[in-house]
Amino acid sequence: MKNFEKLSIVVPCYNEEETIMLFFEEVEKYKKKIGLKLEYIFVNDGSKDNTLNV
Repeated sequence: MKNFEKLSIVVPCYNEEETIMLFFEEVEKYKKKIGLKLEYIFVNDGSKDNTLNV
């Protein structure tokens, strides 16, 4: 298996205002354990709530 220096995660978001930070915090915990650099790409998919501003 190859060792990767950076991993990009694409996250589609639709009305995720209340949960997006939870997701981010959990992934950050895991990231620290494995020592991998992550790039987050959050894609707002027409949310009607405040997802875009989180």
